[in-house]
Amino acid sequence: MTTPRRDFLGLLGAATLLGGHLPEALSATAGPSPSSPTRGPWDMTWRSRLVGAHRAVFDAPEVSEGDPVLRAVMWGRQMTEVFGTKPSGMSRVLVLRHNGIELAMQDSYWAAFDASTRHGFRDAAGAPLKVNPVRAARAEVPEPFRDLTLERFAAEGGVVLACEVALRVYVVPRYVATGLSEAAAYATAVRALLPGVILQPSGIFALSVAQEAGARFIPAS
Repeated sequence: MTTPRRDFLGLLGAATLLGGHLPEALSATAGPSPSSPTRGPWDMTWRSRLVGAHRAVFDAPEVSEGDPVLRAVMWGRQMTEVFGTKPSGMSRVLVLRHNGIELAMQDSYWAAFDASTRHGFRDAAGAPLKVNPVRAARAEVPEPFRDLTLERFAAEGGVVLACEVALRVYVVPRYVATGLSEAAAYATAVRALLPGVILQPSGIFALSVAQEAGARFIPAS
């Protein structure tokens, strides 16, 4: 049985983003070069973006009906609603690791490997979505769920980190199963990350570094 939230999230997926473009925060180069399966070098410049009195890191080891993204966006809005905090006064990091790595993947991955069937996301007609359900907003999704997306999170200054270990364990084998070599599968998996997602050595590493930079740990799935 699906929940209303999942139904709303099912409608979130769209073949194109609103306006056809990702916000600048999601348009940066994603992670290390996909030219080989060699790990690193790692982009750690995101640490300089953790500023302000209110800092939080959201741990997302599971897809959990898209809840990690909803919670990360809602936290920022509620900080503004309750305390009047401006964007410059808060910082958010979302760490997608373990099974949650699939939330970091582009629509092409969701369509090719039927991720929506595994996680129970369906469109209004009841068919499995062919897109990442929390990537972007769609006009037909009712409020208050419509804009609780990765696009909005990034547009509001959020940092999205992905676990390289999870990528290797859960994503790369799916590409290998299509006939690609391990190196080619790894390169394809890295290219299939959503633009702006920053690959890290592991999710646990990313969580610890964010906490060292003053972010409070929040379990999000």
